[in-house]
Amino acid sequence: MILTNRLFERVAPSREAKSIFIFCEGAKREFDYFEYFKELDSRINIEVYKLHPHENNSPLGLLNIAEKCMIKSDDNPNPKYSFIDGDEVWIVLDTDKDKELSRESQIEVIQKKCGELTNWNLAQSNPCFEVWLYYHLHTDKPNFAKSEICAEWKQLVNGLIKGGFDSRRHPIYIMSASKNAAQNFIVIEGKLDVGSTEVFNLANSIIPLVSSKLEKVLKEIE
Repeated sequence: MILTNRLFERVAPSREAKSIFIFCEGAKREFDYFEYFKELDSRINIEVYKLHPHENNSPLGLLNIAEKCMIKSDDNPNPKYSFIDGDEVWIVLDTDKDKELSRESQIEVIQKKCGELTNWNLAQSNPCFEVWLYYHLHTDKPNFAKSEICAEWKQLVNGLIKGGFDSRRHPIYIMSASKNAAQNFIVIEGKLDVGSTEVFNLANSIIPLVSSKLEKVLKEIE
């Protein structure tokens, strides 16, 4: 069964409700995943920024995009989004090393910036977003060779989940994913351990607002 938003009663979103703004470096998989939850309920607004092919999706490039979209200033009088009290901004990143080995220092800058801005958050996955997807249907951290490599995680997820992870179906298990990811979350000397992801923190902001509808559908497909 393809679990699209057609299974839910569509209601008009209210700007008086809390909004969650998500900026992902992945232009396809991450975008499709978070789009699943958009407009499920009038109590929640989710805006997932759609990266354009020419935009800089490095960690600092993504931070610059988020600042331009969210922060009003003399140089930026009309940001794309309106941020009000209670809203949250999330920057979703992989820890996977780039050729210049510059990601770690860039991520440290983002961590510092998010600490300075109200309700700005960073959600890392080590080494990639597929770690988060894995926990939707698995409870224990996998043990396999080259687990620090993104391509190996993508192959693992595609192999363990029949047909691969489907963003039209599997996000409905976000509650299980949050629990599983939290149980396997390890930080060593301030760094995420391989196979750990902070995306469960973002999920925990989404879940309370959609859990009743998700639980209803889960009962229907049991």
